[in-house]
Amino acid sequence: MFSTYREIFAARGDRYHRAMTLYPHARREEFRLVSQLAEVQNGHVVCDLPSGGGYLKDFLPATAKILHVETSEVFAKLCRLNGRSNVFFSALDRLPFQQGALDRVISLAALHHVADKASMFTECRRVLRPGGMLCIADVWAGSSVADFLDGFVNDYNTMGHKGAYVDGGTAAQLQEAGFTLRRQSTTSFPWEFDSIGAMTEFVQLLFGVDRASEADIIHFVEKHVGFWPGRARPALTWELCLMQAVKG
Repeated sequence: MFSTYREIFAARGDRYHRAMTLYPHARREEFRLVSQLAEVQNGHVVCDLPSGGGYLKDFLPATAKILHVETSEVFAKLCRLNGRSNVFFSALDRLPFQQGALDRVISLAALHHVADKASMFTECRRVLRPGGMLCIADVWAGSSVADFLDGFVNDYNTMGHKGAYVDGGTAAQLQEAGFTLRRQSTTSFPWEFDSIGAMTEFVQLLFGVDRASEADIIHFVEKHVGFWPGRARPALTWELCLMQAVKG
């Protein structure tokens, strides 16, 4: 059964936030890549959609205005507790902003929990100014990361996991919503840790794999995504599809 983002993180948002708080540098390269994709300039108004605990803000220019939108009450609360201002609790297809109010909308690693992407894209276009960008970083259908999530995480998380991943149809949906897809690429990068124990705790908390032992986590990381080569410290390999869509 497909669970919505709101349902999933009502149940395990606290654990996800604990993982990000205990290991704030684990996904540093991922956030850096997304920030680079968004090309945020001084004075830009940026919507982080949905924002979780507001982690992306630390990787964007201090002079940009960041608006944090959440569909999960748990994450909206955690975002505020994390010291973020401008936090909004809202549906993805009814954003609380005027037409043309935003320069950027960034969606990182959440779109695979959204079944109705077309409505979200249409709403993102409404709130962006002409020339504004919708920047997406998410899991590609059929990738090793999708296999990890719908295989290992599905089997070892009590709630299960079935993602609605981005694919060739996503580009068509963006175009139908009135965007021009300027860039699309699939990029691999490391999630880095100080120890194997830190890595397994992070994975257990982030993905809510309450049925998994440390040995299970190590086994399925090796099986599905592998370890990043040539690093002195443990680093698992992650991969996302990056899409930069411009409003005409």
